[in-house]
Amino acid sequence: MFDYIKGTLAEKNIGTAVIESSGVGFALIIPLSTYEKLPEVNHDVKLFTHHYVREDMQRLYGFFSKQEREIFEQLIGISKIGPKTAISILSGVSPADLISCVNRSDATRLRKIPGVGDKTAQRLVMELKGKLGLSGLADMDGFARRTPGMASANPRSEAFDAMITLGYADKQVQSALMRVETVIAADAPAEEWIKKALQVI
Repeated sequence: MFDYIKGTLAEKNIGTAVIESSGVGFALIIPLSTYEKLPEVNHDVKLFTHHYVREDMQRLYGFFSKQEREIFEQLIGISKIGPKTAISILSGVSPADLISCVNRSDATRLRKIPGVGDKTAQRLVMELKGKLGLSGLADMDGFARRTPGMASANPRSEAFDAMITLGYADKQVQSALMRVETVIAADAPAEEWIKKALQVI
């Protein structure tokens, strides 16, 4: 129905964004990989969309790149993988890393993502193998690039809250943040804390 929405970023939060276009505010559910690339509020932005329709609900999902959206659509096409789990997967591992895990038949990283156990991780690898090509990886490597000016007064606490929102357990997040605090600057932006913590969780 919609290919993309382009307008002014009215709101951004971990997991959601609102884009105002032609006087209409579009609320989108977004993965962490997209949140990290958003500009500051009141700046122009363009997100590719997926309109999810079910008998009892409608949701609009937003993605910074077409590749993210394509992976999301591949994920929800797998049995027992709904949009919530697909967003969790894209929030717990970068698109480039997901492709790498699938192509190497390595489910280890995937089973650590909230909502993805051993069986689901193995099913992801089996069903996505050969379906996630290497095209667009250069663009998806932008996952590692950060938009400046997004640091908060307490980025470590912001990172903790964000990871709890993504479904990780308190002790799990606290342990991960403690492991990375020796290799990251205390005033590093929350997005950097989250990225490092997700690598060791």
